[in-house]
Amino acid sequence: MTIQHVFALLAVCVGAVSALTITYMPWPRIKPGAEFKTFAHYARASYVLGDKWDCVPNCLMPETIGTVVDYKWHHSSPASVGYIAHNDYTRIIVVVFRGSADAEDWIQDSEFSLEPWPGHIAGSMVHHGFLSAYQSVAGNVTATIARLIAQYPSYKVVFAGHSLGGAESVICAVDMLQRHPQLRTRTYIYTYGMPRVGNDVWADSIDALGIPTYRVVYENDLVPHIPFQWLGYMHFAQEVWIHRNQTVFCGKEQESPRCSANVGIGDYSVPDHSQYSLANWAFTV
Repeated sequence: MTIQHVFALLAVCVGAVSALTITYMPWPRIKPGAEFKTFAHYARASYVLGDKWDCVPNCLMPETIGTVVDYKWHHSSPASVGYIAHNDYTRIIVVVFRGSADAEDWIQDSEFSLEPWPGHIAGSMVHHGFLSAYQSVAGNVTATIARLIAQYPSYKVVFAGHSLGGAESVICAVDMLQRHPQLRTRTYIYTYGMPRVGNDVWADSIDALGIPTYRVVYENDLVPHIPFQWLGYMHFAQEVWIHRNQTVFCGKEQESPRCSANVGIGDYSVPDHSQYSLANWAFTV
């Protein structure tokens, strides 16, 4: 039995189980495990993408080559930058928000106040700056996604982003699922070095969506540890910790003590925040 057969069998076995218990789900047309680097490349491309899908090296990787950009935005204040694209070979639509790249972005990141959102989840609170950044572009972004999901009804929809972009991508996913509940079976979330986005009710609501969600943390990256929990913030599951060049799937615990939550504050690393599309790590389930 090949490793692909093992993954296929695993997918069948867990297909009816809550997403909280899912460790790993394979992708068709992408080598098992390669999707974590694939969507890291999509996230990184948001920093350097021009008018064409030709950025080096992120746009020219085997799993990203041939992607077509459908919409780009660059909103200055509140800062939000990103793109929406599709790939006919891998049959995906990707919605990518860029992370922090300048002073305006970092000012947004440093606002730790929480505000109620979304309205249909009582008690849910999210970071004011992240929410305002997303809402500044939500109209055109959601309209473009709606057009593409109708145009490509069999394509999976991946919300991805690095740093601040990861936070915006999750907020966008929740917004789209509220507007288009039928999108749930096609939705995936991949974030890289994402800060905490909201409170415990928010985190629980993401876990309850029942969609594959992977919150990737590289080694001792500082950013996933802020805003601090004592300010009322909590991560959702599941974390995928890249530790000692191995992938550690952290399961249904939102802040698993066997993963990056056990990194001491004195060991937090700023350089680790930029390693997601660069570092080589072994894929292990």
